Amino acid sequence: MCELLGLNFNLPISPSLSFRGFRHRGEENPDGWGIARFEGKACQVVKEPTCATDSGLAKFLRDYENFRSTIFIGHVRHATRGSPALVNTHPFVRTFRKREVVLAHNGHVESVMDPSALKFHPVGETDSEYLFCSLLTKMSVEKIDFEDYEKIEAMLREFNQFGTMNLLMSEGVHLYSYRDAHGYNGLSVTRRVTPFGTVRLMDEDWIVDLDEEKSPDQRGIIIASKPLTVGEKWQDLTPGTLNVFVGGACVYSGA
Repeated sequence: MCELLGLNFNLPISPSLSFRGFRHRGEENPDGWGIARFEGKACQVVKEPTCATDSGLAKFLRDYENFRSTIFIGHVRHATRGSPALVNTHPFVRTFRKREVVLAHNGHVESVMDPSALKFHPVGETDSEYLFCSLLTKMSVEKIDFEDYEKIEAMLREFNQFGTMNLLMSEGVHLYSYRDAHGYNGLSVTRRVTPFGTVRLMDEDWIVDLDEEKSPDQRGIIIASKPLTVGEKWQDLTPGTLNVFVGGACVYSGA
């Protein structure tokens, strides 16, 4: 089944360590991979409808230190609705309120909104992109701001009734993380703050002393469907709740 990756830090970072481990999850999710980063209101999405472990582009990004941001959203796909094609590969992006918004979803949802009511329309075949268009439509119609955390959480819980739903979303300032109300597939988080210590990747024989790699004033969080490292404390996010992160810190954690 699909897996998610989210990073939010106070300073621009390269996702190389987390992405190094995460791309191996493509072995069981071979139908596409993608990663998005923000620079102000603009978003860069790099994705392919191929297995991440076989991708030269994914390997390049793993080692490319200039691919930096304070917010990243990644996804590896096991196709269940929609063919393995670029148009169906996460993350999805839309322009909304003069900035780009990105979403990646794990789960299965039925039609959460009448197609005739949508202000945003999917270009692919996935239920995930349909969900994204429904979320933005509801935020537009009901004038829900990006800082209306409780309203966003209530909206996500409402849509969660139509299926299973883990998702990551960002507009370049906030990283929104919602875990499925029934605990589908899992979603966990770890905080990365000084002293960092030594960590080992679960999916690759790779050990790194983060104190030698990271700036001491750097702090942030990493979210993944399943823990990526040994040597860091990973905590399961509470089912049915929204967590919002800004500048490497949690600013909202469930109503």
